[in-house]
Amino acid sequence: MRIDFGRYIKKVRQKIIKDAIYSVRVIAWVAVVAATHLLILRHFLYSLCPMVLLTGYPCPSCGMTRAGGLLLKGRFAEAWNLQPFIYILGLFLLAVGVWRYLLLKKQMKWAKQCLIVILFSMIAFYIYRMARYFPDTPPMTYYPNNLMRFILQFAG
Repeated sequence: MRIDFGRYIKKVRQKIIKDAIYSVRVIAWVAVVAATHLLILRHFLYSLCPMVLLTGYPCPSCGMTRAGGLLLKGRFAEAWNLQPFIYILGLFLLAVGVWRYLLLKKQMKWAKQCLIVILFSMIAFYIYRMARYFPDTPPMTYYPNNLMRFILQFAG
């Protein structure tokens, strides 16, 4: 079977452009909300995580942003120690990108199933980390200046 690479590259390019045009408004809104979130929370509060700000407790993905930053700096072992799911999610996103843009497949049912398994695994790992490391080993620490605490104190 002979493959026409010129036509294949053209299909890949068209698929990427079509997806980019389709989602440009969503990407713009996400960027605006994320930038606002980062600016406000970074300058006025002690955390970027909504769960930490509301409850004071870490969330199942706690440490993911810091682990991503460590990956970008080439500090792979530290990223693993902080949040090992950064690698699993990275591989998942790579697989989805290859499936959609290189293999040009439309059906993504397997991706949804994999994402569900990843999320349940993250929750199980979260429970383990809470039992083992909470409340004094970062990122599994309690932040006392949270909104729920202030509401409960105000309510009496």
